Amino acid sequence: MNLRSLGDVGESKKLWLAGAIDQAVRRVKKIDSGVIDFPHITEQKKWRFTPDGVWTGGFWAGLLWLAYEHDGDKNSLARAIHFTDRLLLRADDTNNHDLGFMFVPSAIKGWQLQGNEEYRLAAMRAARALAGQYNQSAGFIPGWGFFGGEDWSGNVLVDTLMNLPLIVWAVQQGGDPALLEVVRGHTDKNLRHVMRTDGSVYHMFRFSPETGAPIAGDTYQGHGPETTWSRGQAWAIGGLAMLAQMLPDLEYLAASERAAAYFLKHLPDDNVPPWDFQAPAYLPYKDASAGAIAAFGLIKLFDATGKREYLDAAARLLSALAETCANKGEEGGLLLHSTADLPHGLGVDESVMYGDYYYLKALLRLQQRLDQGTL
Repeated sequence: MNLRSLGDVGESKKLWLAGAIDQAVRRVKKIDSGVIDFPHITEQKKWRFTPDGVWTGGFWAGLLWLAYEHDGDKNSLARAIHFTDRLLLRADDTNNHDLGFMFVPSAIKGWQLQGNEEYRLAAMRAARALAGQYNQSAGFIPGWGFFGGEDWSGNVLVDTLMNLPLIVWAVQQGGDPALLEVVRGHTDKNLRHVMRTDGSVYHMFRFSPETGAPIAGDTYQGHGPETTWSRGQAWAIGGLAMLAQMLPDLEYLAASERAAAYFLKHLPDDNVPPWDFQAPAYLPYKDASAGAIAAFGLIKLFDATGKREYLDAAARLLSALAETCANKGEEGGLLLHSTADLPHGLGVDESVMYGDYYYLKALLRLQQRLDQGTL
């Protein structure tokens, strides 16, 4: 059966989706059997580990929480708690725009499933720490401070959009409503400068850190300043869709839809995105993680709009990943053929933790929609 063809009867959908989920959960447990520290990305299908989780540790804890939620395995629960506990020290990071990635999949999910108040309070602290990085005079949260010997304090990364829901959640939990000014200030600046008129996005945009005056669009992980890095496009779809639903905000919803339209229009026939939508033929690498993140964002768009086209598009992306990128071997992650950072030679045609997390999360969300009769 061609898994990309989802016009089949409901039973066929159930079979491929259930099989993809079961295979993914088995892979999570396989990875966990040899893990002491946080898996980050693979090199030749061997995981590279970090002791503190860098910016991806929340995704590993999140995968364990998803595995536990799926089948109730007590070992997955114990391991999810173990890795979430290790991340709590990071809640007060003051130079980390990825605190949403660190704490939404881990501490917030653990609090939702187990009612652990320590996790909720840690996530609240992380939200305040993220908001505290906002440059009030310039109107944005910088992507990095000093990195690689350079001052990046004037750079905004599109990835940050996917972290802002942590702040909105904290306000909904009783946090200071003034924190929403950070969310809106940063997002509005992104819509004015990071999103292009055709719905594509820059990976990075340079501003004056003193005044916030725009300088130029740029990239760090894409092919060039004016190309469209596919994972950045996926971050924009998901981040804007989440913010649009949580706030709610129709302008953010429309922007997410524009980003989604661009992403879907530029997909190749196999529905697995290239690492950059304008990558030259001599760099023919895929980025399965971009497909997984985009699928999650498209499901959020369906939830926000009720438009069936977004759910169908998410299903096409996920079935393509299940068919051509899901790892059936002994080593590596849930997905093969992801690309972390091609310009700097990191994780090219490998597994990456964020791609694995959003793959399983999107599969489970799709299963929920199928159970509800909407797929």
